[in-house]
Amino acid sequence: MTRRSLRDRNRAAIALDPQTPDHEHQAEPSSSAQPSTPKTLAPTRKAATAAASTTARLGIYLTPEEFTDAKSGYLADWSNGGEADTFARWIAVAIESYAARTPKQRASAPPRRRAEERTGSTRSFNMPTDTVARMRAAIRADQQAGRWPSASAWCGEAINRAVDQARTQNRGSLPTPPPRLPNRLVR
Repeated sequence: MTRRSLRDRNRAAIALDPQTPDHEHQAEPSSSAQPSTPKTLAPTRKAATAAASTTARLGIYLTPEEFTDAKSGYLADWSNGGEADTFARWIAVAIESYAARTPKQRASAPPRRRAEERTGSTRSFNMPTDTVARMRAAIRADQQAGRWPSASAWCGEAINRAVDQARTQNRGSLPTPPPRLPNRLVR
């Protein structure tokens, strides 16, 4: 039995379906003359690609206070019967509802001030591509109305509005969030 080269083993490992049991991996021919190529792609990889194409990663710059307030707003909404069971979904709902407003309504939002020094960080959220498309369309509408927010500033306004709504629905207060939110809330 000849030993396959590292190149052949790497090609085989990349080409194989991760769901295939180990005993099927070992039954492959071990010829280093012809590299192994997959006959068909595994259906699980196609599903993963399809799922990945329906979401987009959105980075939003938030100060520590804004991030804490957002987590508090999310928890308050959930405790008051909200539907978003993950923080990213809550952010997406905040962006969707803010995008549904008119440019004139968004212009009445208090502007976010720039900090003297950088204290926050960019937080990334996976959200539906439709939500990101609506956000970008709303930003273009704001630009046509003479307002030029960055995507991060626009999302910050959306989050601040959602936090204010959560505070109002929670009788003027917000819960203190834990340092790390659970991946998914369960009722």
